[in-house]
Parts: sequence; C-alpha cells; structure tokens
Amino acid sequence: MIKKSIGHLLLAFVLLLQLAVLPLQTVAAEPEKAPTWIESINYLALGDSLAFGINSMGDPGKGYADFLTEKLATQQVLQTSNKGFSWPGYTSSNVLKDLQTNVTKPVLGTGSQDKEATLHQAVKEANLITLTAGANDVLPYFKLNPDTGMPDVDLVKIQAAMTQVGKNIQQILTEIYQLNPDAQVYVMGYYNPFPHIDAKIQPQITQLVKGLNGAIQSGMTGTSAKFVMTDELIAKDFATYLPNPQNIHLSEAGYQVVANAFNDSLASHYPWFAKDVLTVEAKDPSTVVLNWKPVLDTGMITTYQVYNGDKMVGEVMGPVLTYEIGNLQADKEYHFTVKAVDQKGQKSLHDLETSYTMETQPVEPSPSPMFTDISTHWAKDVIEMAAMKGIVGGYSDHTFRPDKSLTRAQATSIIVRALELKPKSNKMPFDDLAYYADSTKADIQAAYDHGLVSGVNGHFMPNEPMTRAQLALLLSRTYEVAKGQPFKPTVVAPFKDIENFAKETKLAIAGLYQLNIATGDQGKFMPNAPTTRAHAAKMIVHSMEAIGQ
Repeated sequence: MIKKSIGHLLLAFVLLLQLAVLPLQTVAAEPEKAPTWIESINYLALGDSLAFGINSMGDPGKGYADFLTEKLATQQVLQTSNKGFSWPGYTSSNVLKDLQTNVTKPVLGTGSQDKEATLHQAVKEANLITLTAGANDVLPYFKLNPDTGMPDVDLVKIQAAMTQVGKNIQQILTEIYQLNPDAQVYVMGYYNPFPHIDAKIQPQITQLVKGLNGAIQSGMTGTSAKFVMTDELIAKDFATYLPNPQNIHLSEAGYQVVANAFNDSLASHYPWFAKDVLTVEAKDPSTVVLNWKPVLDTGMITTYQVYNGDKMVGEVMGPVLTYEIGNLQADKEYHFTVKAVDQKGQKSLHDLETSYTMETQPVEPSPSPMFTDISTHWAKDVIEMAAMKGIVGGYSDHTFRPDKSLTRAQATSIIVRALELKPKSNKMPFDDLAYYADSTKADIQAAYDHGLVSGVNGHFMPNEPMTRAQLALLLSRTYEVAKGQPFKPTVVAPFKDIENFAKETKLAIAGLYQLNIATGDQGKFMPNAPTTRAHAAKMIVHSMEAIGQ
C-alpha cells in the first residue's frame, strides 16, 4: 500500500535518504541461548510497504516484519531476518517479477553478514517466509475524490485486478516452493484501509476487502501456505491502528497487532519440533517409556528433567534420552514434559510436551464372547456377533462399553483388519500419528493407500470421534474396495439433516439406508453425532455381510 498524498518520486527520495543513514543490517552479538530442540529460523519478508514498514505519516518506520523479527528474537529462535525484498508500492506482479528475474537487493534485517543477496538464494535459505501483496494491484481503481472525500470506483478493473492477484499469488508460491519445498509460508490478508470514509460506503469497501482476500486465498489453494487474517483485528480499534484519515498505513500499534496475528498463526502451524522428537510407548498396563531426541547443541547440557503434570518425577544425565514412568492408571490422561538443563542451570525455553492416555487393554474376543454391560442393551446380539467374527473386542474388565465413542483411528483399524488390507507404501501422509503404535499406523497407512480415508491439511485427527457421516463414507469406500465397484443406491435417503453434505457423503448414507444398515431416528440421520461402539458394531457387521465378508 502507498500513501496517496505523496508522489512516488518524493516517497522514493525519502526512502533513499532513510536508508542512507541507517545500516543495511544489524549484526548483533550472539546472545547466550537456552537449550533448545528448535532449529533456528531464517526469516524472509516479501511484499509491499506493510512488510517494509511505512508508518501512518507516510515515512519509513517499523512494519509488521520488524515486530515479528523482534518476537522471534525474544523467543530465541531467530538466526537471520531480511525485509530487503519488500518495497513500498509493490504489487503482486512486482513480487513475481523479482522471483522470475532473481533480483539482487540490499539485506535489511538482523543476523546476516552479507550486504546484498539474490532473491533465489534468500528463498532457499529461509525456513519462514511472509508475503504481503495484492492491495497495490487494486488501489489504482479505488481513488478518493479530494473535493468530496468519496471514492471513485472502477469495479470492472478492480475485478480484473483481483483475478490477476489470485493468479500472481499462485505463481509466486509455485516459484517459492520450487526453490525451497520445505519453506513455511504465511500470507497476510488485508484490512479495510478507509475506515474513516462515510459509513454509507463502508459495506462496499468491506465487500472489496473480502474480494481481495478471497482472490489471495484462491491463489493459495493446493499449497501448504497459511493465510493470516487481519481485517477484524484492525477494525476493532481503527482510530488507534489507522490514526491518519489521509493515509492508509498502520501505526506502530497496528503493525504490532498484525505481527501478533502472524505469531499466533506460527504458534499453531509452524513445525517447531522435529517429528517424533518425543514419543511415549506403553510398557505394560501401568507403565510408559518416554524417549526423546537430544537438544540441538548438546555440548553444555548436563541433565534432562522429566515431569508428570507439574511434578518432576525424574532427572537423567545429558547422554540419557529415555525415562520410564510407572504406577499409572487406566483411562486417565497424563501430561508429560521434558526440560533440558545446561551447566549454568539454564532451562530450555521451549520444552517437549505431550499428552497420553493409559487405556484399558482390550482382550481378544473369545469364541463365546459375553460382556457384563450389554445384557439389556439394544445392540447386544449384534455386538456379540461382531465379537465372534473378530471385528471388535471388549476390555480386560469384561466390559464392552457400548455407548463409548469410537475414534477415527479405532474405526479405521477395525475395517482394515476386517478386510485384511495391507499398506502399499511407507509414505505416511499424516503428521499427527507420532505417538500411536506401529500397528495402528500401518492400519491407517493401508486405509489411505486403498483410498478409504483422507485427512485435512496433513492431519488425520486419530483421536477425534468418528462421526456417523464419516463412518458412512468409510463404509461406502470399503464396499468399493472389496467389490471392485461402488454401490450405486437407487433410492434417496429420507433424512432431512444431510442436505448440506457433499454428494459423495449423501450417496454413502443413501446406500446404508437402502441396504438397511442405517435407518436413522425419526427422519434424522444425525450425521455429525459421534458413532458409539454399539452403532459401529451394527453398521460394520451388516456392511461386511453386504460385501460378503
């Protein structure tokens, strides 16, 4: 974004003067860091004046990239930062052209010894990249009339510009990922830059901002880049965050808010720890073994401290990377933490943490399974039939727990084992199975390889309850895998509460209804309700019968 009241040449002159008196980069003395498992971050900011830092008076200052850099440094995870490839007035086309031509620019940031860098090398070395581009593509067609204070809008050109923004963002991300497939990219959404305009015009401006953000998000489709929303945050106090009605840039407080939004997104999505850095395995029904990887610099490490909840339960010497914890209770969730301590007694800022539930160990079904808690249950017969077929089992206390929810991992394992499916590869597409048994991982791998399941953004969510709609879809795909062709229902399911679901899910539910596997309750299928162990037993047994298993 650029200030309208200052000409491009004057602004460029001011920027050059500013850069002439400031060092191109600051090489700070390496601080004494706490022990850590986190790889140091090389941060690259790409985009327009919001990343470069133009304040609400139109002068160079701190942008969100500077404040995000400070946050990362405070967290002791920053190695270098560079906003030298961000520039006031930049459009998405400018960013794309810089990538395609591999421009060389001065380094503006911290930690680097280099005065200049090529963009390709900067992208390759970065493990965190932020991108802010698109507003300057649209602003030329939304001009404020100096006499009336009202905007002159060319909607046709704005729509064309937004379409091009989506295409440019897609190409920018393609260029970035070709250079650095492992880069973690976060893309900023824009805020309303004209909150001071007449309230009657605000709905139109809001719609345009949504359109621009939508175009940016469309360009991100199919990538792992994360979108960072800012419009609602800035709107909460636009008088503070956009104090100058004649300028569309943020105050330092506004840039702080944007940096906080990026930081919050990083907290949720950035891969701070390497995969399997801390694992928990059950040794017996009351004991687990914790195993962890060493911190990155082990030279100063003396001990690792192990916590169960808030209580330290053990401490081992630096070379030891395992600890056994006993006297745990079944069906109780525990929170384990590992802290590293160096020779000066300084503890890790970012500890290894994980939760683990000691489940009662299920027993193998016997030839004549009988459970103590199903004698009056409506599903007694089908539960016993499922147990006799080896589809489900009970627990060591001789209960079945028919009304307990079935997790996504449990449901998947049951069906995979019933069909005796085997994995076709070892390329696990899900990143949230680290603490599960190898047998469960193999079942989920097999289900994925055979097209039975898919996740969301690389997550399988194994411990989430399997909903009735999800189980219907899983059983429909199971039929297709087993029979070699899908079951094509000839009736429409009469359930009013599935109208908003995807076509594949509705067909799956219709198939269960036609095969009398699921009949619903009072005209409802309750698609979002968790599937109980009893309902799962009934639906899976009847589905296997329909398949011929």
